[in-house]
Amino acid sequence: MSGIDQVSDDFVNELKILACFDPANMSQGIKLRSDMSEELCLAAERLHQQGLISAADGGYLTPFGMTMLEHLQHLLVALKPN
Repeated sequence: MSGIDQVSDDFVNELKILACFDPANMSQGIKLRSDMSEELCLAAERLHQQGLISAADGGYLTPFGMTMLEHLQHLLVALKPN
């Protein structure tokens, strides 16, 4: 699998969850709300299984998650519309 095939709805939802974390305050966690969509809840569970966040319902970034958030922030800045 390469290119555009890697950008699935699941992948985008995982990026949305990562983007909820504050890169300026890595000690601040998140908690998914009870009214969050099932797709976003499943994305958080996948991030937890992959070792990026400490809990299936949010929690804190792991060291690996912190690195991935830094990469995501670079990408978001680079692709931000003018």
